[in-house]
Amino acid sequence: GEDEDEFENFMIPLTVAFESVTQIFNSSFDQEEAKRMLIGLARDLRGIAFALNTKTSYTMLFHWIYPVYISVLQRAIELWYCDPACTTPILKLMAEFMQNRSQRLNFDVSSPNGILLFREASKMICTYGNQILSLGTLSKDQVYPLKLKGISICYSALKSALCGNYVSFGVFKLYGDNHFDNVLQAFVKMLLSVSHSDLLQYRKLSQSYYPLLECLTQDHMSFISSLEPHVLIYILTSISEGLTAVDTVVSSSCCASLDYIVSYLFKHLAKEGKKTLQCREISQDGQRLLRFMQQNPEVLQQV
Repeated sequence: GEDEDEFENFMIPLTVAFESVTQIFNSSFDQEEAKRMLIGLARDLRGIAFALNTKTSYTMLFHWIYPVYISVLQRAIELWYCDPACTTPILKLMAEFMQNRSQRLNFDVSSPNGILLFREASKMICTYGNQILSLGTLSKDQVYPLKLKGISICYSALKSALCGNYVSFGVFKLYGDNHFDNVLQAFVKMLLSVSHSDLLQYRKLSQSYYPLLECLTQDHMSFISSLEPHVLIYILTSISEGLTAVDTVVSSSCCASLDYIVSYLFKHLAKEGKKTLQCREISQDGQRLLRFMQQNPEVLQQV
């Protein structure tokens, strides 16, 4: 219900634990003890976040965790990025927080909570992405637990944020906030560090990457069209290879992504022929992608 006192009483054990962790972080601390506590806290909180499916109860949890406790989680990702036992529960907690299940994240118009939440997720994904890529080349048996599993959870969180309809992404550009751009750049960096064979070999990774790509091609084609040619070739090749996947989640997301890309190209080709100044201005956005397709016709022909 709406009883904040009852909620706070329920959260007391977790509040005490978080206060302890915060104090440990502020002193010269025993890393193993702090890790153990954080792993337990992240798992408990994920269970609670999963259960709070109304806007009122979710908002109470958001105000409880933001900004103090969430900064502790950010610090943990910074420190222990190469320890999946610690990062996986924290990243999964963030992915759960980004889920707009039962419209629980549609905050009031006067509330900045949706943007604040997205900024925290962006920070965490960027921190994790940049740090994990610093590990360099990993052996075949280490690549999934140490790197790909974390990347797939980051992609799931980002997909939930992009498709949740609780953040107006145009606001970031309008006010010069770079959190949205940063997280998209982190997505590209992480993607380029993964081979096409790994992308399709690990089911959880492919089931988070392809639906995310579908979201990006649906609503953020200006970002896709601004990518460097080698990144575009990587993405289009991944679509081409995913079309024949046995997994229907993968193949249907590939079909949808391809549909959005081709529709975007067609729309801009149609505008090319029009002479009005407005049409020429609008079509500038797609000219780069059109030029890329003209220079690399084999990519779509292969599909």
